[in-house]
Parts: sequence; C-alpha cells; structure tokens
Amino acid sequence: MKKILILTLLLIASSLQAQLTLKGKVVDEFNNPMPYVNVFMKNTTYGTTTDDNGKFFLKTKKYRGTLEISFIGFQTQTLKVSQKTKFLNVVLKEGTNQLEEVIIVNKPKKRLKKKENPAYRILKEIWKRKRKNGLDLVDYYQYKKHTSIEIGLNNLDTLFLKKIFKKEYKEAITQVKYDSDGINYYVPIFLNEEVSKVYGDNINGNIRKDVEAEKKEGLGAQGFVFDRMSNTFQNIDVFKNNITLLRKSFVSPLSTDGFATYDYVLYDSIVDNKKKLYNVYFFPIRDGDLAFQGNFWVADKTFSIKKLKMKVHKSINLNFVRGLSFEKEFEVRNDSIYLPTKNAYEGDFTLVDKNESNKGLTIKKTITFEDYVLDKPLAKNFYTQEITKIRPDQYEKDDTYWKTTISDENKSTYQLINEVKEKKQIKNITGLINTVASGYINTKMGVQFGPLWTTFASNQVEGFRAKIGFRTFKTKDDRFRLSGHLAYGFKDKKIKYGAEGRYLLSYKPRIAVGAAYQKDIEQLGSTLLNTTQLLGGSFGTTALFNRGDNFYLSNVEKVATNFDYQVKMNFHIGLNFSHAKIKSASKENFSMDYLDNNGIIQSEITDVASDLYISYTPGRFVYGLGVERRFGRNIFPTLVLNYRRGYKGLFNGTHDYDKLQFKYNQPILLSKFGIFDATFEAGKTFGNVPIGLLSVVPANQSFSLVKDTFALLNYYDFVTDTYLATHFEHHFNGFILNRIPLLKKLKLRSLLTFRAAYGTISNENIAINRSNVIYNSPNKVYYEYGVGLENIGYGNLRFLRIDAIWRSNYTPPTGSIVAPTPKFAIRIGIRPGL
Repeated sequence: MKKILILTLLLIASSLQAQLTLKGKVVDEFNNPMPYVNVFMKNTTYGTTTDDNGKFFLKTKKYRGTLEISFIGFQTQTLKVSQKTKFLNVVLKEGTNQLEEVIIVNKPKKRLKKKENPAYRILKEIWKRKRKNGLDLVDYYQYKKHTSIEIGLNNLDTLFLKKIFKKEYKEAITQVKYDSDGINYYVPIFLNEEVSKVYGDNINGNIRKDVEAEKKEGLGAQGFVFDRMSNTFQNIDVFKNNITLLRKSFVSPLSTDGFATYDYVLYDSIVDNKKKLYNVYFFPIRDGDLAFQGNFWVADKTFSIKKLKMKVHKSINLNFVRGLSFEKEFEVRNDSIYLPTKNAYEGDFTLVDKNESNKGLTIKKTITFEDYVLDKPLAKNFYTQEITKIRPDQYEKDDTYWKTTISDENKSTYQLINEVKEKKQIKNITGLINTVASGYINTKMGVQFGPLWTTFASNQVEGFRAKIGFRTFKTKDDRFRLSGHLAYGFKDKKIKYGAEGRYLLSYKPRIAVGAAYQKDIEQLGSTLLNTTQLLGGSFGTTALFNRGDNFYLSNVEKVATNFDYQVKMNFHIGLNFSHAKIKSASKENFSMDYLDNNGIIQSEITDVASDLYISYTPGRFVYGLGVERRFGRNIFPTLVLNYRRGYKGLFNGTHDYDKLQFKYNQPILLSKFGIFDATFEAGKTFGNVPIGLLSVVPANQSFSLVKDTFALLNYYDFVTDTYLATHFEHHFNGFILNRIPLLKKLKLRSLLTFRAAYGTISNENIAINRSNVIYNSPNKVYYEYGVGLENIGYGNLRFLRIDAIWRSNYTPPTGSIVAPTPKFAIRIGIRPGL
C-alpha cells in the first residue's frame, strides 16, 4: 500500500507539472519528414524542434493554447491545442513569397567581429540615413492620427469568469476574448480613444495637433494608477540612440553604439512588391542589460525601416512589469521617405513576480496614421496656433460620430466594459490596485481615506502618533478638492488637525487658488524650500522609527493661501500668503527663545509672510484637467525660484525679513551607463530672525532615505542664514553588476551618492539667539558619500534600496547639547516605481 501511495503521488505530481503533452510529426507537401522545424506554444517559453524524422515531443504547464510551427521558406502553421489533442500530423507548404536571396546566420556562440557580421553593413547604412529618412525630408506635412488605449485584466480562468458573470456566464464566455497567449481569458475594463489631426512645418520647426474627438469608458476614468499606467508608453523613437522608458535609458537596437549591447543576426531577405527587404534579429549580449530583443525589416538601397518588433528582455526586472512589447510599421514612399502607419505597444503588469499563471493587468496602446498629405503648406500662422484641452468634455462627440469611427473590435470592447465595470469582483480588484498605488482607500461617498503609510508615527514629544487623513475624490478631473487630517499623540494626549481646500478658478488661463488651516506639530529642520504645499507635511513627524532622541519639534498654528497661475505648460508663477504662530512643542527640552528689539526674551514667533515663486519644469509630462494634476515618470529638469518677505506689525507679525531661495534639479541620462541625478540649492536670509525662521541644513533622523536630506545629521546640527547644498546620485542601472559572474544572477543595481553643504550665520543672528541650540554653520564644507544597491526584492517586486553612508568630520560648538552622529550608517529606501 505504501508503494502504491508513493506511485500515485508521483503520478499526480507529474500530471500537475505537465498539464499538456503534445506529440506529432511535420512533413512537407510531398510527405517528406522535415527536421529542425520550430514548434512553439505561442507567447510562452515552451518550445522544441523536430528530430531527423520530423517528429516532436513537447510538455507544457499549460492546458490549452496555440501551437506555432514554422520553418524558413515555408508558411507558418498555427493550431489550437488542448488536453484532448492526441497526435498532430502537420503539413507545411512552401511560402508564397519567392526568396530572391536567403542568408541564414545563426546566433554565434562566439561573437562575430563587426566586419565579419553581414548585419553590420546594413546597420551602417541605417545610421547614415536615419536622420534624413522620414517626414524630415519634406517641408510640410499633415496626417490623421487615431490613438486607442485599452486596459484589462489578463490570465483569467473560467472559474474567475463564473464568479464575475454568474448566471450570465454562458452568454458572456462567447464575448470574452482570449489573452495574448491564446490560453487564458482577458477582460477589458477601460478604453480611451482619441482622433486628431497633426500638421507639421519643418522649415520653422512647428507642430500643431488638433484633437477632433475623444471617447472614454470604464473604471480607469476614476483611477490614478490606471492613468499612470496608460501613459507608460510615450512616443518611443527607435531612431534615437537611447530610449527612455520608466525613467530608465534603454539602448535602441538602431543605436550607433548598438554593437556594444546587441548581437545582430541577418536572418534572411525576401522580395516584396519588387523591393528587397532584409530581416535582422537582435539579442542583448548580456541578460539583464537595459536592452530589447526582436527583429526589423529594412529596405535595400534606401535602408528605410519597414517594420520593427521588439520587447523588453525577460531577464530585466522592472517593478510590477511582466512584459513590454513594441511594434512599429512604416510605409516607404519615393524610395526615401518612410511614414509611420502603425505603432502598437503592449504592457503586462503583475504585483509579485513574472509567473505566467498569475493574474495581471494588460495595457494596449495602438496608434494608426493615415491620410498623409506632403508638401502642401498652409498659412504660416496656422502652425503656431496652439489648441489645448482645457475641459474634460471638450472633445466629446455623440454616438452618430463614433458609429463610423469605432472599429468593430472596439465596439464589442465597449459593450463588454459596460457589462463588467459594475461587477463587484472587478471593482474590488481595481480598488485594491488604486489603494496600493496611491495609499488611499475609496468609499462610495466620494471621499478617500489615507495615505495609509502616514497613519502611524513616533517621536519623543507625541510618543506614538496615530493619524487619519482624507480627501474628496469623484474623478481625477475634480475642479475642487478638500483634504485634511486628524492626529492624536498618546504621550502628550493632544489632538492635532489640518484642512486644505483647492479650487481651479479658470481652465484657460489655468488659475488655481487654495486655502489651508492647521494646528499641528512640525519638524522645521527637515526641508529648505517649499512653494505650493500649504499644510506642513515633513517626514520628521511621519516616521515610525527614528534614531536618537528628537525633541526639536515645533507647535505650528497656521493659516495659508495660495494663488497659482500657469503662464504656459510647465511654467507657473504663484503667490502664497501665510500667518503662522510658532513655538516649541517641548519647552523643557527644546527652547526657541530669542531677544526682541527691546532686549526682552520671547519664546513665540508670529510669522506673517508672502512668497512669490516661479516654477519651471520643461518637458514634464502632465495629464488630468482637475485642480490636482498628474505627472508622468519621464525625465525632466526642475527649476524653482522663491522670494519670501516677512512683515513685522502686520497681523501682529514679529519680524521683518527677506529670503531668496533657488533650487535646480537635473537628471541626465547617460545611455547604458545609467542616470545621473544632480540637485543644487542655495538661499540667503536678509534681516535678523530667530531659529524658527532661519535655514536649517535638512537632516534625517529616520532610518529611511529621504531625497535632498543628510542622513548622518541631527535636526538643527547646522543653522544658517546663507547656504549652498548639492545632492548627487548616479544610478548605474546594472551596468557594473550585470558584468560580474554569479553576482549578475541577483539582478542588483549599484549606485553612488555624494551630498555636501556649505553655509554661514551672521553675528547679528547669533547675538539674538537664546535657545538651547548653539548655532553651528557648515563654514567648512560638510559632506556625505555612499554606495548602494537597489532593485532588491523578490520576483517582479524589487523596490528596495540599501545605502552605506559615510560623513566628513565636524565639531559641535562648545557647550552644545548635540553630540556628533555616527560616522557610518546603513539606510533603507523604498521606491515603488508606479
């Protein structure tokens, strides 16, 4: 019995391991066996080749799918297979395209030198022409553009569909589409279409886009994460040397430096419509490099790209990404001008890992181009007129318009979305995704609660701190938004609270106003520059775990207003006005005392001030039309200039002063070498002010990494009225570790950091100080440097980062109650990456 039981368990395990076993034979039209024929389960990693007798044997973990049988010079066969499939007899017919010339180059085990590789000659010709071919060859052009973005749940089985549709299952199963692998099912939950006309003037470098119509349906319209994901695919220009994708720089397969990243294989060439086309395959040299895998067809003589298909290599870990693929098609005119006809992007996102059995989210973005008109100029001022979307319903059209515009496939998609968007199971899944991404929990009342990660905190003044936040949210395009929080400290037994309202006063020009009130505790020594955030929200009071003691907190009661005017996209001018009462939150441990003009010691500051700021973020991708905008994860610089004026006497203000601050951030993509992120900050305070109004070099006493702060400083270690700070980070994106044997299997990525601060404090500001903080300024440059590892995690979820950080020496002033911090520390960072 024991042996029978073991045998039974082994049989069960074997059947679970291989749910589908396929056998068959491939022959030609004359019944001759065909060896070395490729037999693959479509869109999976399962495959084999036929033996010398044309026979094949294939085991997979799938229980149904589409089998693809292919061989050069023959027509590819695709067959639906399932567990009922026993034995396959496959006949391959010769291809309809006659091969004028066939060159077969297998991927060499040893890399070929450039001159030995026949693909190199083709790549050289592409490089010569890639800046000349295309629409740049004409002076004027126009075309019609149709963009479709679809989001759906993938890898669904029949059990899941039965839970969704219940009694309607039998009818629904006939409408539900197969997933891209042809095995499981796919249910769309969001679809957005846009029809537009594009006009270009190459002489003056102007492009005008007129949106004609827009249609949107499904759950994505309410979800921030779906908007972020649907905007993952921006314009992918394969003719540039580097392609920016998810804030990472991928080497293009058409890059002039491509041979340092890819192995190229000239697969074959065919004659199509009397034009000779070469088919070139490309593969990353090293698994894990930020590169693609795929192939492209290129025309002989003109060397214009006819078609290109590529995907992110499966060895690359991108948070939540199971797969990304891209397809581009071109029409070649006059043997020199290639015109885009179709761009198709598809992304597969999962939460934990890339296991094919896990459910996930599919994003499909398809762009078609048609009705090209070349070299027919319009009036010069036509191209410079800018038409922008300012209202959510601006381009809505009635059903009459869409009846002739929507494809039959999208018509059925809209119908299915309407059926599933109210299903409880679908709402639960999409709600969970939004909560994980944004930290807010949806309710039916139009109010969201969160963010969840600031719910609990701890500090020496409040002890354990609990906080609940909220915001109104009907759609992402709300013109009015109210947010706020309520907090309680279990040690000081005090309730804290705050509320902020924002309203979009005008769509065009875009003008937003806001007002806020708070009575809460703030860590004033954790940030240098803040322009639009009215409520205090520094990490110094939101961290649950901290090193050392921190009594350096302030009670702040503040009323603030904001006026923000958008001069043009990504260029804002704003004005803030605030009235704040500031005093120590722990007088027995932290004094903020100072001498007033009469020589009397004061312990409370009334700061009445205005801020005039300029914010410029060229190239930032912005979407959404509500009072709160959404931003894509693209690379762009940030420049902020702020002038602050304090008013003594106005509404009982205690100090006159002027403060000028400047901040500049510039990420720089360095191709395969990674991304370099540089930040510069500078500021100067004019006038005599106490500690609560000076510029404190931002410290970080939590165990997590916080941008633009110093991890090995305590709060108020350095107090200045004139400062300069720099923060440099270089992320190698696997360039180093991916070249080290064994270590590269961990898929880790290295980084370097360097931060420095210099500053001074005037004798006049030192003279009025009566706090227990003895002013110390970094008049000898203070710096921190470190090395780190990122992309730490499991499977598809790798958002952890660990830094080892060292600091320079500094000496606290005599009599200071602050002791030097450790010279070395380990810190952890979390970066989800959605």
